[in-house]
Amino acid sequence: MNKYTAVGLLAAAVEGKQVLVLSPHGHALKDAVDEVHRVAPDLTWRRANGDARVTLTSGGSIAFITPAQVRSRSADIVLIEDDRDLRPDLLNELRAVIHTSTCGEIIRY
Repeated sequence: MNKYTAVGLLAAAVEGKQVLVLSPHGHALKDAVDEVHRVAPDLTWRRANGDARVTLTSGGSIAFITPAQVRSRSADIVLIEDDRDLRPDLLNELRAVIHTSTCGEIIRY
């Protein structure tokens, strides 16, 4: 993830959207969290037990997950950081994640 992507995700969260960043593995997840944190260091972060999330006062949030953590999630926007190993069953799970959103969107990055 680069700083421009991080700014775009934060802009969506400021609008009140729930954003989910899907990283292929833990190292990529940490890199994504670090990039968003560099752009907005003053926000309150939750980092515990593999959960990384920032929630804004607008009600929007950005959560960072790996494929093993997709189930039982909901979001307005899902950003797939690396889709080289994207399995069809995982893509179907991601469609379920945005199914209830009025503006659901899956973005491959």
